[in-house]
Amino acid sequence: MPDQEKQVREIMIDVFEFPHVPYWFTLRQVSGILKKSIRGGKCLRPPAALVFDEKYNLLGHLDVQDILQNIGNATLAGEKARQDIFSSSDTETAHVLSELSEKPVSSFLHQSSLFADPEDLVSKAAELMLRNSLPILPVLENQKKLVGIVRSTEIFEYLSAAFFRA
Repeated sequence: MPDQEKQVREIMIDVFEFPHVPYWFTLRQVSGILKKSIRGGKCLRPPAALVFDEKYNLLGHLDVQDILQNIGNATLAGEKARQDIFSSSDTETAHVLSELSEKPVSSFLHQSSLFADPEDLVSKAAELMLRNSLPILPVLENQKKLVGIVRSTEIFEYLSAAFFRA
């Protein structure tokens, strides 16, 4: 570890760098927002949208992997073969995907229950993320205000620089 360990505030990404959506947006709407973000080159990795309630409280996040997993689960339910997932001739699959796309994002999100504080040491955030397999960790100021996000990318960069110094 470095002589002086950094605080989370020094490595976090500003909250406004991530797409924000209300919980009532549909899976189709969020998918469109993430696609625009990816195509526009402004997408942070992992591609994710933060989901908020009507009072702008963070409920959780949804990432591209979640969307793909839900598509797979919906279309592979029962005895469907994998090759049917993207078959345009399969009207049953198309119907299932259409129904899925209109469900609210709140049905699919990862609820946020673990948070870092901007003053926390990076090692504490890293431990939380690793123990709970979190790709992103919200950062709350005074346990209330969302101010940023720590991604596994920042944790990796920080730890690899600390452990593998040349």
